[in-house]
Amino acid sequence: MLKEYFKLKKYVKIRFKFILAGLFFLFLGIITNSISFTAIIPLMDIVLSGKKIKLPENLPVSIGNKIEPVISKLNTYPPLLVLKYLILFVILTFFLKGLFYYLNNYFFKFFSARTLADIRNKLYKKILNLPLDFYSSTQTGEITTRIIYDVGILSSAIESFFPNFLFPIFLAFNYFLIAFIIDWKLSLISIIIFPLIFIPISQLSKKLRQLGKAIQETYGKVANFINETAFGQKIIKAYNLEEKMIKRFEKSNEEIFRTVISTNARVLLISPFIDFSIAIGSCFIVYYAGNKIITGSISPGFLSLFLFSLFSTVSPLKEAMQTYAILKHSSSALPRIFSIFDLEAKIKDEGEEIFTGLKEKIEFKNVSFAYNNSTLILKNINITVKKGEKIGIVGKIGSGKSTLVGLLLRFYDTNSGKIEIDGKNIKVFKIETLRNHIGYVPQEPIIFYGTIKENITLGDENDERFREIIKLVGLDNFIEELPEKENTIIGERGVNLSGGQKQLISIARAIYKDPEILIFDEATASLDGESERIVQSAIEKIMEGRTVFIVAHRLSTIKNATKIVVLENGEIVEEGTHEELYEKKGIYYKFFCMQKI
Repeated sequence: MLKEYFKLKKYVKIRFKFILAGLFFLFLGIITNSISFTAIIPLMDIVLSGKKIKLPENLPVSIGNKIEPVISKLNTYPPLLVLKYLILFVILTFFLKGLFYYLNNYFFKFFSARTLADIRNKLYKKILNLPLDFYSSTQTGEITTRIIYDVGILSSAIESFFPNFLFPIFLAFNYFLIAFIIDWKLSLISIIIFPLIFIPISQLSKKLRQLGKAIQETYGKVANFINETAFGQKIIKAYNLEEKMIKRFEKSNEEIFRTVISTNARVLLISPFIDFSIAIGSCFIVYYAGNKIITGSISPGFLSLFLFSLFSTVSPLKEAMQTYAILKHSSSALPRIFSIFDLEAKIKDEGEEIFTGLKEKIEFKNVSFAYNNSTLILKNINITVKKGEKIGIVGKIGSGKSTLVGLLLRFYDTNSGKIEIDGKNIKVFKIETLRNHIGYVPQEPIIFYGTIKENITLGDENDERFREIIKLVGLDNFIEELPEKENTIIGERGVNLSGGQKQLISIARAIYKDPEILIFDEATASLDGESERIVQSAIEKIMEGRTVFIVAHRLSTIKNATKIVVLENGEIVEEGTHEELYEKKGIYYKFFCMQKI
């Protein structure tokens, strides 16, 4: 199990210096704690019993020879003086023990918090850099669950490992070592009970791992269900789906409830099982030890230290076993997290050249493309677009229009053929520098939660440029009427805006960085007539002097294009100006007549 946790170092930086610092103070704390226990001997023998300390008969000779002078000295002191020394001794050792405990926990907590933050950062960065087909095949709720819930349950394991698993094990070992030194024979007898504890706990932990995986999968379903509920409110209300949605949610929620209860029932068994097992063993140990003190082979002080040390192993062992169960349960999140880390980005950013801008032309040369090597979406596409030209792309739904322009942005890479800019394959350019020169307006405008200004500038602080852009696209009057002007918060996904307003913001965002190349992917397809007129007016203003690709559903948006490409079943079937294609009376002509332009 721990091997899986150690695999994390393959993906995130492990800050060993904090682990070592924590271990250093952990050992100091354990040693100080052990030293503090020795106060029991003079307290029981000299102070409370008024007798001299007697070394146990089974104490190793080497240890006895070292502590015998100290014992002889203590035996000469009066009980009251010994009591005073013991009080000072206990105060000092407990202060040091508390200090070392604080320091070791601080370094371990710092390590765990930093590691978890690194995991979340790495996961988010990885997800952002995955290709679009990952998002098309993975539910939103599942992605959210990986970052929030999976890392959340992993946090309980990483945070618990050192202070609640490793520390108790060392502490229990230290207690047992003290007992072993005092009477090794009696200590060996006590070991018999430990296999009775570990074997059932190990079997129980395997079941906890299975339950942990089931909980994670169910949480993913629930998270996705909540997302669908939030963004599908209009459909839910329009079709009176409230009761059905509630029943679906209750069913998934009940699965979580049953699995959590099953998990808790097993975890709660650990403590009473350990207590019962140790109680049985303790009865035999106490009986055997009682005989020793009756026969005088060990002093009450050393026997008290022996029993106190031996029974003190119980609490840390219980804590370690319960934490082991948590570690086993939480380890079920690791394969899910590693599966994201191990995903290969299909779009390799291996280019070394900086794209500085379009100088002459863009060429699609025998370009073919298929999603996940399935049926070809595009077949042998050949298009040449000169700088400053406006290219219209039309076709039926599913003909490959959006995919074609997505290839230029390197949302995907071609299966065969290539796209060249000024004679260079676009793969030789760093993706970031290529996209810096392309403005993109999708059919469904993406609006982030935040202000209008933030949605347009994406964090840039050029106020002059912002003012220029909103005036250019016709957003200035609308913004002036808002209560907080450009700093007005627009709801998630722009729920407070009309379709036209959202699309104008999307257009403003696209041209804010002043790109040479513009892509409009059916930017007016979902708008009503009035909104389309406003958006189309904005588009015509910003196209001047730029190279533009216009994926069009409504042909009115491309009548004035330099060239129009008609796609059918992924192939170019017609190409020319509006007038040429109209006169040809082919597919484009049929589209045109159907829309009654």
